Amino acid sequence: MSYQEMFEPSVDNPVLWKCRSCGKEVSNRWHHFHSHTSQRSLCPYCTASYSRIDTLRNHIRGKHQDLFFRPLN
Repeated sequence: MSYQEMFEPSVDNPVLWKCRSCGKEVSNRWHHFHSHTSQRSLCPYCTASYSRIDTLRNHIRGKHQDLFFRPLN
């Protein structure tokens, strides 16, 4: 299903869109569209994978911050 075909306006809330694939109502169609694609972003430090690169970045900052913020000796 294409991006243009995937969403219809929400009946209950004018700022939301309803996904025709799963029925979820979302405000950000682009982000939700990528949750249905098979492309994954893999964490280089553990087995986690995400459908969006920004979610992977947040994961790395939160779970692997010790790899980036080591004290200088």
